[in-house]
Amino acid sequence: MPSSASRSHGPVVLLVSCAPLLANADAGLVALALPDIRRDLSMSLAEAQWVTHVYVVLVGGLQLLGGRLCDRYGARRLLRGSLAAFAAASLVCALAPGAAVLLAGRAGQAVAAAAMVPAAMCVLFTVVPGEAERRRALARWTVSGGVGAVAGVLAGGLAAGGPGWRWAFLLHVPLALGAALAARRLGPDTPARHPDTALDARGALLTAGALLALVYALVGAAEHGFGPPTWTALAVAAVLGRLSRTGPTGPLLPPAVLRNRPLVASALGILFVAASTGPVVFVASLYLQEARGYDAWRAGCALLPVVGGVLLLGRCCVRALARFGPRRCCLAGCALTGSGLALLTGLSPDARYATELLPGLLLTGAGLPILWMSCELAAVSTLPRSATGTAAGVVQCAGQLGAVLGLVLATTLYTGPLTPPPPATGATRVFWCCTTLMACTAVTAYLGLRPRRRRPGARAPERSAGSARGGRGRAAGGAVRR
Repeated sequence: MPSSASRSHGPVVLLVSCAPLLANADAGLVALALPDIRRDLSMSLAEAQWVTHVYVVLVGGLQLLGGRLCDRYGARRLLRGSLAAFAAASLVCALAPGAAVLLAGRAGQAVAAAAMVPAAMCVLFTVVPGEAERRRALARWTVSGGVGAVAGVLAGGLAAGGPGWRWAFLLHVPLALGAALAARRLGPDTPARHPDTALDARGALLTAGALLALVYALVGAAEHGFGPPTWTALAVAAVLGRLSRTGPTGPLLPPAVLRNRPLVASALGILFVAASTGPVVFVASLYLQEARGYDAWRAGCALLPVVGGVLLLGRCCVRALARFGPRRCCLAGCALTGSGLALLTGLSPDARYATELLPGLLLTGAGLPILWMSCELAAVSTLPRSATGTAAGVVQCAGQLGAVLGLVLATTLYTGPLTPPPPATGATRVFWCCTTLMACTAVTAYLGLRPRRRRPGARAPERSAGSARGGRGRAAGGAVRR
């Protein structure tokens, strides 16, 4: 039964959950509307691909900076501004007369989303007080992302087949503007200008540039393979990353954050989760259309079980996290999703959807909500309040990089190095790779999400170490006991 405190924070949780809903819906909307966009604006194939790629590159490269800006200038202020900016950029995309304006609008959407999602997560974890309330709020956050993914696919298909692709972008405008106006009721930010959140503009730009070059290299590898442009982008990323560590206030990601084992393990886990599950919808859609003759609408509906688990299992995941903790829940999610991916490795050219594809999709989707919730909760709950935005940026950036890495691997394995293999063969290769990456998630969770105090006897050394600091410490302890 939810407490009165959790009910009082319900409007705030609903408001910040608009961020993952908008971000996830945007991907589905654009993916299904892209053929019509290319035809109406007379875009080349390369230009049409960058309608998606420019968003991926900028969001993946700037989310870490967005998280640090939350700690520096306040998450609520950044959330209000980024929601309004997302609405304005969506309107530009809807009214774009040509390819250049559309790509500029997509870049604006990406910059706004790179600040919006970490800011919303930071508000979520700072406004909601207790651990139990945070778990319930995180469940709603995860469910809203699943709703966005489903709604994006369905609304994109309806817009592309009905009133036109411009309506796919116009759908964002009232929702983002309404959320921005509602965010004014969150009140002002608490003072966030702490010494440990000092932000060097030079280091921030260099770090963001390094991430942008890295994501650009991964996207280029998916398109053209590892040729000179890809290696050049990787070299630029390495140089910029090295230079970003020499600023007067240190790197954008402080060393203390990198030494936080749960945060690093959670970020790696989310990277592996995104890399292993991100290609599922992409590859299964290609398989259904190329091998089984599905059209785009039927393929989209057939793949809804992948995200349906997020909608159905959110409340169960909250109870499981409260009882077993992030480590065990993450391992259970790895078992569910890994089993689903392993089943998908057995696809054949004439596989039946109900008996061979659907079970794997259901198991894959069933493990996703507990995987995301356990990693995000473990990442943010161990840091002080002043670093919540940084943790949110790290988590979201890791997820974006993992999704791009998964796309690179999936494209390479599905098409083959020389001649494209049959669709079933390419899909089998991809799902074997995804299963391996999910095993990496399990290893990361087992080694990195270990609880700090696993045995009652583990507290004894801490008390003896604290009592051995001097007579003043012992005297203070005695005063408390009396």
